[in-house]
Amino acid sequence: MRIDRLRNKLLLSAFVISVLTALAYMAAVSWVIRGQHLDQSEALLQKAASVIADDLAKRQSTLLAASQQLATRHNLGTTIWYLAQYARSDLDPETLFNTYRQLAGETQRSGYSAGASKVAIYDTSGYLLAFALLDGQEQRVGFVERFPVARFQTAGLKIGEEISATKLRTADAIPRVSPRYGAPLPQQAGTRYAVIDGQTSIEAHVPILDEAFDSSTGKPETKQVGLVTMVQPLDQNFVDQLARLTDTQINVFTQQGLSSGSIPDYVQPDWHGGRQAANRLLPGLVLNEVAVRGTGYYQGLIPLHSDGQPVGSIATLRSKEIVEKNTREMIGILGLIAAAILAFVIPFAWYFATSISRPLTLLSRIFRGAAGDAGAARLEEALGQLNKEKMRYGEMGDLTNSFIAMNEAVQQKIRQINQINASLEHTVNERTAALAAKEQESRTLIENSPDSIARYDQECRRIYANPAFCAMTGCSREQLIGTRPSENPGGSDAEIYESKIREVLATGKNTQLELKWPGKDGQDICSHIRLTPEIGLSGKVSTVLAVGRDISDRVAFEATIWQQANFDALTKLPNRQMFHDRLAHEALVADRSERPMALMLIDLDRFKEVNDTLGHDQGDVLLIEAARRITACVRKSDTVARLGGDEFTVILSSVDDRESIERVAQTIIGKLAEPFMLGAEEVFISASIGITLYPDDSRELDVLFKNADQAMYVAKNAGRNRFSYFTPDLQEAAQTRLRLTNDLRTALAGDQFQVHYQPIVDLATGEITKAEALIRWQHPERGMVSPVEFIPLAEETGLIVPIGDWVFKQAVQQAQQWRSRFHGDFQISVNKSPVQIRHEDTIFSRWPEYLEQQGMPGQSIVIEITEGLLLNAEATINEKLLAFRDAGIQVSIDDFGTGYSSLAYLKRFDIDYLKIDRSFIHNLGVDGDNQALCEAIIVMAHKLGLKVIAEGVETTTQRDLLIAAGCDFAQGYLYAKPLPPAQFEQWAWPDSSVPASPEDPLRLV
Repeated sequence: MRIDRLRNKLLLSAFVISVLTALAYMAAVSWVIRGQHLDQSEALLQKAASVIADDLAKRQSTLLAASQQLATRHNLGTTIWYLAQYARSDLDPETLFNTYRQLAGETQRSGYSAGASKVAIYDTSGYLLAFALLDGQEQRVGFVERFPVARFQTAGLKIGEEISATKLRTADAIPRVSPRYGAPLPQQAGTRYAVIDGQTSIEAHVPILDEAFDSSTGKPETKQVGLVTMVQPLDQNFVDQLARLTDTQINVFTQQGLSSGSIPDYVQPDWHGGRQAANRLLPGLVLNEVAVRGTGYYQGLIPLHSDGQPVGSIATLRSKEIVEKNTREMIGILGLIAAAILAFVIPFAWYFATSISRPLTLLSRIFRGAAGDAGAARLEEALGQLNKEKMRYGEMGDLTNSFIAMNEAVQQKIRQINQINASLEHTVNERTAALAAKEQESRTLIENSPDSIARYDQECRRIYANPAFCAMTGCSREQLIGTRPSENPGGSDAEIYESKIREVLATGKNTQLELKWPGKDGQDICSHIRLTPEIGLSGKVSTVLAVGRDISDRVAFEATIWQQANFDALTKLPNRQMFHDRLAHEALVADRSERPMALMLIDLDRFKEVNDTLGHDQGDVLLIEAARRITACVRKSDTVARLGGDEFTVILSSVDDRESIERVAQTIIGKLAEPFMLGAEEVFISASIGITLYPDDSRELDVLFKNADQAMYVAKNAGRNRFSYFTPDLQEAAQTRLRLTNDLRTALAGDQFQVHYQPIVDLATGEITKAEALIRWQHPERGMVSPVEFIPLAEETGLIVPIGDWVFKQAVQQAQQWRSRFHGDFQISVNKSPVQIRHEDTIFSRWPEYLEQQGMPGQSIVIEITEGLLLNAEATINEKLLAFRDAGIQVSIDDFGTGYSSLAYLKRFDIDYLKIDRSFIHNLGVDGDNQALCEAIIVMAHKLGLKVIAEGVETTTQRDLLIAAGCDFAQGYLYAKPLPPAQFEQWAWPDSSVPASPEDPLRLV
């Protein structure tokens, strides 16, 4: 106990001496540095003010750059103009909504990149279109749609959530641009300080410009269409960041009071008692001393101005208690004091510690020996020495006996613990081996999985990536580990991906998404990714496992399918399906804008000749070039589509007058009339265009298309290489044509057709040995319908095949009667359409068999065909004509001289007759050229062994000239009109037994 009292006295004395010495030295040091603190504080405050000024300048530059980047984003001006124009309309609500959502997404991304808390986009009228509020955890992104009054105002959305109409709340008023801008909107980019929502802030505004069409000048002109604003508040985050950077307290004030700061009690800046600081970078800096609730501070005040008016200020403050101490010098001095005190006290402490701790040291050695399984001899030796020492230190006897008993008990417990540890170690080894096997199996599956697998920590940093993920990104594992998706591999969707990971970390719920990664070859890789939360030992989500599958092939296939379904494979123009979608869309635009839409149907004239002569490959080249020329003639907002074959269509939206429509149509005609170079060949075509207007001509789109088709055929029939507008007369004619086509389908079964015969006179003898069979239609309501009206319809519908077969059989039966009754060599001519001859499966090829069944020779019938059929004759046509020749059926060329006349086919197909067209006979008596042509045709035909028939002979002068030229036969009104069989018999053979009818026409010769 005496040793303890002595030790305590010594320790107390050392402590008192150390304290007194430290106080003396601290007083000396304080006296030395007292004269320095004022200069140091002023320098530090000026330095802090300079750092803040630099930071403010950088923030202004960053905000302005981000605003300009957003304002000049591709198509932003067009998008804002589009929303301003059509937001009040019903035009394609889905497209409008997607446009709003895309615009809101752009504001969000720009706000993130600039570190802004508020981003807004307004149109030129000052209406808010899209916004992003990025302050704190409750972050919102949304837009305002005006339709026709405000329906939506804001979207209470967290980052990463899908923007949808269900998340928008109803607005009572249309938000407009802040009234501080006044009207009109600012037209120059710039930044300024402002108080926004009670917070001193930096605000950047940049006008959005776009090229618009000026109707007054007729030229495009760059105009302002909207405004981008970004706001970065000088909030608590700003204060905390700059406070750490400058090692000062910072308060930000508005003109009304405290905005944010490190000292909440300091609510109003104190300008009194200050002096202007000598700082050329901050000429407005004021240095002074202030007191806040009894605490003194040295202050540097930075004034904030906007447009020459004070907006607020920033104060940097340092506590006078801290400023008045030179921390580093004080620590050094105190260190010297401590070293001196220790040097003085340590010898005394060491002496007393040695004296007092000697038996304790010996006892500690015994403890360590027992705990370390020391040998029994050494332990006994230590115990013996302790027994010797206990006479000097009486306390040690009791301690020694207690230790010996404790040692025996401890040894027994140690043996038991060792047995338990051995059993536990065996169990742990077995389970460790099993876990290692499981881990190896899982690692093998993950490392060899074709799916990309990655794991992310709480900060969205990648802590694992399997080989498939590394191969997908083209980066090594070392490059990927520790980076965020936005850093590596990056890409346009990286921020969305990171927000999804944070969402899983916060909610603990699985989610999945599709996004694009930049691949190693520069091509984007589309992946379907499933995010799964992983729970840690704390029971909370610690990491997120991402498993992705490459779906690039599927996405590319879907895009290809969509392209093939909506665009023509040859010309890359919209196809028929896409054309109908565009037509419906432009019709809605026309209804809302009250400006008509024009629809053009373009058909290429003589395109078939190019295909037949140069082949389909060259025809495709021509179609591609034609599509390019047509597209170059219209605006980008107009639609050019290929409907198939050589048919194109153009949709002109929002036309002002017919002059602009005609100008476009004439330009297209002119461009298509220019030569096409197809290999070494120079080819010329033309175009026929039909034009109809919506809604003037029709509001039904199917009817509108039919109108354009009708107008196009009018242009084609008028001589081609021209355009024609749709008129109501065309509609009436089309309806009549439709009704007539429907009636034509039942006419043959209803026995409404008749065959009349026009005589063909032998000019040398005046004898009637031939006749031409001509069909007539006795309609039950319309009366006699001209063949000019219904024959083209029959050819278009294919009804000409059964009708022609019926006429042939009627002519064969009539020829059989007249040959047996009046003239044994009588011959009837039957006109055959090219459609009949080209028809694949027709009884036309079995006509020789029918003649044979009726017991009639082939010479009793003459087949009349046109020149055009022979000019481009196909193999099947050659076979059919040669079959007629072998059966003895003669062939006549009808309307000779009006088509592509050629001497070669006259001999090639063994032609028997030429029929001179009535256009040459009409002016035979008054036109010397026509007479020369007729004489040339007759001489040529006779030289080739052909007989000549003249059509349309109406005067005796024409007859006499033909006789003089050596023409063989003639037919026309000079002799008789086409007559029913009975009247033909009375006219041709008046001496027969057939009685005359009062209605029969008089014989003309």
